[in-house]
Amino acid sequence: MYNQSPLSSDVRLGTQSGAGITTGANNTIVGHDVADQLTTGSANTIIGNNSSPTLVSGNANTVIGANITGPSASGSNVVILADGAGQSRFDYGQTTASVATVSAKLAVNPSAVAAGTSANPVVLFSTTAGFGIYFGSGAPSFAAGVGSLYLRSDGSSTSTRLYVCSVAT
Repeated sequence: MYNQSPLSSDVRLGTQSGAGITTGANNTIVGHDVADQLTTGSANTIIGNNSSPTLVSGNANTVIGANITGPSASGSNVVILADGAGQSRFDYGQTTASVATVSAKLAVNPSAVAAGTSANPVVLFSTTAGFGIYFGSGAPSFAAGVGSLYLRSDGSSTSTRLYVCSVAT
């Protein structure tokens, strides 16, 4: 995590994540080399290793997925969902809305929060690799794709609320 002005309200987790931010604020940046050129953009949510390397001053963007170029340098109000291979599966706001493939799935699970021993996908990008965003209580103990996120409902600190799968299982 990089040092930042106490007034910036940024959350940055990962090597070089948001490393260039000077006056941007209210950004959530998670992963290795994420939005490392961002300087003045604000209210961006970017999750996934090597994502949005060209974003400099754009605002209010949401990018989820690894290895995706993301919005242009000054792009704003863009929503991109991508797989871990750098392919955009949903892109809204850069030109027109587009879904690159129908193989991506959005699974909303309205059931009760289960223990971390079972996978509860909120967004499943690929059933083959298990790449997605999961939730549950307790530490995760199931196989998921590298780069997948696990949101823990009973986490009590910044190190126990969000888990990022970093090892192939």
